[in-house]
Amino acid sequence: MTERWPQRPLVGREEDLGELLAALEAVRQGRMATVFLSGDAGIGKTRLVQELVVRAEHAGATVLLGAATDIAESPPFWPVASALRALLRSPRGEDVRRLLAPWSDQLDELLVLRSAVPAPLARVQTLELLHRVVLRLALESVLVLVVEDVQWADRSTLDLIAYLVANLADERLLLVGTYRAEPGAEVSAPTAAARTVIRELARHRQVRSVELPPLRRDAVAELVAAAEPGRPDLVELVWMRSAGNAFIAEETLRAAVDGDPTALPTTLRELVLSRLGRLSAPALRTVRAVALADGPLPHRLLEAVLGGEPWLLDALREGVDAGVVVVDAAADGYRLRHGLLTDVVVGELLPGERMDLHRRYATALETAWARELPGVDARLAHHWHGAGDRERAAVAAVAAAAAADRVRGYAEAHRHWLHAARLAGELATPPVPRVGCLERAAEAAHLAGDADQAVALLAERLDLLEPPDDPGAHDLEAALLHARTGQYLVAAGRGAEAAEAFGRATAALPADGAERERAEVLGGHASALWTAGDYAAAHETAGRALALARRIGLAVQQARALAMLGFGLAYLQDPVAGEAALRESIAVAERAGEPLEIARAHRSLAELLSGPLNELDRGIAIARAGAARARELGLARSAGAGMLAVAANGLFRIGRWDEADETIAEAWELAPAGAEALELRLARARLHTGRGRFDAAEDDLEAVDALSAATVGPRYRLPLLTLWAGLAMWRERPDRALDHVAAGLDVVEQGSDDVWLVAPLVWHGARARAECTRLGMQRTDDGTDARLRRHAADLARIAASSVPAVRELVLGFVEMCTAEDGRAAGRSDPQAWERVAETWRASLQPYPATYAHLRRAEALLATRANSAEATDSLRRAAQTARELGAIPLLAEIADLADRARVRIDPPQPVPEPARPALPDDELAALTARELEVLTELACGRTNREIAQRLFISEKTVGVHVSRIYAKLDVHSRVQASAVLLRARPQLH
Repeated sequence: MTERWPQRPLVGREEDLGELLAALEAVRQGRMATVFLSGDAGIGKTRLVQELVVRAEHAGATVLLGAATDIAESPPFWPVASALRALLRSPRGEDVRRLLAPWSDQLDELLVLRSAVPAPLARVQTLELLHRVVLRLALESVLVLVVEDVQWADRSTLDLIAYLVANLADERLLLVGTYRAEPGAEVSAPTAAARTVIRELARHRQVRSVELPPLRRDAVAELVAAAEPGRPDLVELVWMRSAGNAFIAEETLRAAVDGDPTALPTTLRELVLSRLGRLSAPALRTVRAVALADGPLPHRLLEAVLGGEPWLLDALREGVDAGVVVVDAAADGYRLRHGLLTDVVVGELLPGERMDLHRRYATALETAWARELPGVDARLAHHWHGAGDRERAAVAAVAAAAAADRVRGYAEAHRHWLHAARLAGELATPPVPRVGCLERAAEAAHLAGDADQAVALLAERLDLLEPPDDPGAHDLEAALLHARTGQYLVAAGRGAEAAEAFGRATAALPADGAERERAEVLGGHASALWTAGDYAAAHETAGRALALARRIGLAVQQARALAMLGFGLAYLQDPVAGEAALRESIAVAERAGEPLEIARAHRSLAELLSGPLNELDRGIAIARAGAARARELGLARSAGAGMLAVAANGLFRIGRWDEADETIAEAWELAPAGAEALELRLARARLHTGRGRFDAAEDDLEAVDALSAATVGPRYRLPLLTLWAGLAMWRERPDRALDHVAAGLDVVEQGSDDVWLVAPLVWHGARARAECTRLGMQRTDDGTDARLRRHAADLARIAASSVPAVRELVLGFVEMCTAEDGRAAGRSDPQAWERVAETWRASLQPYPATYAHLRRAEALLATRANSAEATDSLRRAAQTARELGAIPLLAEIADLADRARVRIDPPQPVPEPARPALPDDELAALTARELEVLTELACGRTNREIAQRLFISEKTVGVHVSRIYAKLDVHSRVQASAVLLRARPQLH
């Protein structure tokens, strides 16, 4: 009764177990691994995981094993929290407590989730807390974290899985998730969310997906032989009835042994009911109570539910002996052996039986001792609702929502607040206010990243406004609700929609009074316009917000408005006045003692200088000073890390790549999370791509993709899509690069005039078109070409009205687009590329200047106009690329130089001796140039194409081909290619 695992052998899963053990070995070597096991219910996922766990524990690993539950009201992080509770109660519990002592208070709150406890997690991000707990456990030994039944996992648990995959790489963690994957089955909302997360994570290189197929017939035979030796007559019966499903195979085998094999039930439901039919009435009543527990079921709770009946222990023993009930060591109680058993038992309950059991559970959970159980309020809400008591269910839902809020389980809090609001709406005299619950549900949805739901709930709340006696009060309440809608949309990166919401808020404000609220609404409106990239309107609105904030003495609003006003001034009109306004913003925030506003103002100034104004040295210095100030203010992990990301981007642009690398490493040591982690990953991906570390760049971009999936605004999406496009081009997939660019243009066309973000994207599109031409890729224009030309023209128009520094940078990108268009048309203009190189040289940005020198040399060689100038451009490009460590760019420079027979390295004092020809080398008679021509010829290229690639005339190619035929004694291209393949197989 106390065995942890059933003793049936693991059959037919050797290959799948091998995958898991290989992942475990990789983790042992210091590389995190993630495996998702999928398959039909009963296929054997749990049994396979059990085998892995036994082997991992035998090898000294720490195991955290938790399962999601099939109830909508499960508390946040339930599988992980329950696994931690079990580990802390295990024989290793005291050692684990010592390891996790730095976070003991926060963990106690998370593991209990009681509404009466204080809220120490109000200042702690729970995802980051669990991240640190996992890191500490993995530092001590290999850690295996198993989450079973991911299809039922709460949103917070899904976020944690994504967070761990995105933020861990070299830690000794094996993360295993199991989920049902049943084609054609109805997918509940939690399952849809889980599948979305799994689908997103499956693209990550460290994630493996294993789908368990049905058992083969020989495996079923093994199973029968192990359970019933000497009964081969049962193999065909079990195989035909189970179709390889392990659970059904066991149930069929048990029924065959216990009864008449010729009268076996034919469906799973009938099999289970047949088993239950052999139980006594007390045992069947106990099984039904266990099935409806919907959570951990300690013995004391079951005893209370069943009224302390004297037959309970005998009934439990009967259920265990029948293989229906098993001991749940983690809860010191009971559960049914398999989820399929639970489904059938609950499905057979009569409505009255189900309501009675729900009421019994709710009543038992209301007792003083039961209030200490983890997640008790969520379970109370579930059971009171199942019992039909909506008043008590609403009260419990509010308590559960408050508990989830405290541990930052915002998705679960949203669900509980919404449940309470819906119940309140059904009652004539609700015990909780519907409007308050709706507002809290909206706030929780916003914090969970579901902006659409948050906005929809506030719209519902607005519909419930009733005109009061004072119409002005009504207007003010509506204005504040519209403003909150705008704030939610800004946070989601949807600036254009946010600006509309703030416009409605401004229109709803009462004509007189409410000046503080008006200042806040105007400031929010300016922020929304800035996020949308509408800098002109943001500048005007920030000016109004500043004037009002100054008049009524609101320091925080002044600092915020000055920061936006200064950025807009510098970007659009007067850099000197704009910088002065930003510095005043810092001073006002410092006087007000507002750390967040101090950091925000520093950040705005640093971004302005190191970005669009291109004062790179000053911008980098401001960013570093801002990071130091953030550290003094206790904001090192958030604002400090963000400013180091700004510094790293500036260092990349100015060509100090080693310093950029060091700065990014310094920032990661601060363990940033949230937006700052996204920005650092983007900065690191840019550097990885430039240096040819493509797999590492892909890891970072995938992490940003996963963590910013809900963001549709330009701030993250445009840099992300631009970097994806650049990476695709270096991997010679310009067609994919164009797909990324097209997705970026979709974002731009939602409303953004942030030319600083748009210009690199448009250039990447033009470059991708040219790369398609260079690689001979056939593509069908889906309208992207016209969109790119239109946006390039828009950039030129917008740049014309910008300040000189912005104008020069943007026009530099426009010039690149024009030059790339010539390359795409097969008419690359060396003079156009010379202008591009000079623009970026004058801007002190060596990387794009080096790229332009490469393209200038390529254009010169293609026209054979001036080989000396081409050689000079290639040598200058190679030298800068070496200094930067720009390996992919240097490789392309070297390839072009080799094909053009241009020496880009300094001449060596002693030439390398020629390799002596081997007597049997059929190609020994060919010169180096003839061998190059033969290699191109063997690739199927025409004389014209060979001439273009080797920068020689078509006539010269013909001469080389004739000499090759004569020296090899062949008469056709096919024969010449065959000689090459025979003599140099490594070239093919």
